[in-house]
Amino acid sequence: MVGVDLQGIDGELNVTTFDTYLHLVKVAEPVGPRDVMRALRVSSPAVVHRHLQKLVDLGWVDKDAYGRYFVKRKVGFKGYVWVGRRLVSRSVLFSAVFAVLLSLFLAILLLHVALGSPIDTSYALLTLVTIMATVFFFVEVLRPRKRAPRETIRT
Repeated sequence: MVGVDLQGIDGELNVTTFDTYLHLVKVAEPVGPRDVMRALRVSSPAVVHRHLQKLVDLGWVDKDAYGRYFVKRKVGFKGYVWVGRRLVSRSVLFSAVFAVLLSLFLAILLLHVALGSPIDTSYALLTLVTIMATVFFFVEVLRPRKRAPRETIRT
């Protein structure tokens, strides 16, 4: 997987082109423009063809002998990581990691309280920092982000 900087190409990637690319990665098999059109609910195959051609020009997608398109290479996008065939925000991964750590720390803390053993100050501080990090990343994940039809995605 290669991280890409489109500053030399266009500097930005249209949302429909981006969604087309994600769809091709998700299906993991060659598909025609009409299949993409139906899946993404785009108005016409000509519109999809234009976005597919842009992906071919970028070198991310290729076309087989039957006119179907397939992913030539997975590309990394700033702030995201591939998990299988899904592109996941790093904030989601960080929030999941901190949530698991927080659960573990709270379970240990409850065990200490149940057994009546003293709680070390550094452990309490570590738990507090983990709570703050978990809340920060969950807020970041849950913050609404609207995608306008003509919004661009920087890679």
